[in-house]
Amino acid sequence: MDQYYLLLPMIKITNINWESSHLTCSLPLTAIAGFADCLVNFELDKHAPEANTDLKGFAVCLHEGEIYDGLTKNPLALCKGNGNKPNEDDLINPPIIPELKGHAILSLVIKLEVSNKSAMDAWIEQRANQILYACRIAGGDIIQAGKPRIFSKIKELAQAMNQLPTGWFIKDRAELIAKEEDPFKALMDAVAWFPPETDSDSAEKQPKQRRYPGWLYATCVGYQLLEEPQDRPNRSHGVKDSDPVNHAYAEPAHSLAELIWVRKLLPLFSKETSDTDDNWLQGLLWDWKTHRESKTVYLSAK
Repeated sequence: MDQYYLLLPMIKITNINWESSHLTCSLPLTAIAGFADCLVNFELDKHAPEANTDLKGFAVCLHEGEIYDGLTKNPLALCKGNGNKPNEDDLINPPIIPELKGHAILSLVIKLEVSNKSAMDAWIEQRANQILYACRIAGGDIIQAGKPRIFSKIKELAQAMNQLPTGWFIKDRAELIAKEEDPFKALMDAVAWFPPETDSDSAEKQPKQRRYPGWLYATCVGYQLLEEPQDRPNRSHGVKDSDPVNHAYAEPAHSLAELIWVRKLLPLFSKETSDTDDNWLQGLLWDWKTHRESKTVYLSAK
């Protein structure tokens, strides 16, 4: 199998959910990971099975984003039975929490292993745009998208990215907090603003500083199980109330990410530029990892 890079450029999404968790407001990486996983392991597996594709990671370039208040969460959505005439005893009294919605324009780079390139080319030509407009990402509708392209060389991918409107790559910066004694405190310190470390009288006039340079932010990267999975009824849409569903309660896992200006990473190509100059993609390709001891599944680019 050969490695390729599928570029899905300029995907415009409306009413995307910017609540990556109950603690963070950021572009939802876990939802984008679910989109990439569905595209490769369901769509391509069903409609281009002869391509024999295998997902090896994805990178996100955010071109534009806006956040605004959405509608208050519907209490009926939190009822047992999914709102299908629940009994009075099944009603839950949830808090009224406002949503954080918005729009985003992003490009996705999906790293694939493909055994039949011609079958992949046929899928791109005949079905790729059609399936994009039928999909949703983080609850948002895709209303516009550029034509997907596939590249075998990282140099050609970078040249195509250079032709798009500029934006920000999302880079994994978990290494800044991974070895700390208290990772959560280290995460908070990494995104906080601190007064300058000086005793001079002019300290009040000096701007506050952050511990690390760059545009760092906290985001949800996965989930940690709070219990062992077990069969429960009424825990999934599209199934009968009498059918149990394998289900477990979990809480979000958080980490540190950084927005990197695209033009800062992409090399300026010339005829002498090596085809193997792919250092710019390091730390950008996210993929699922598991940590069995803590019962955690999380995204990492390391």
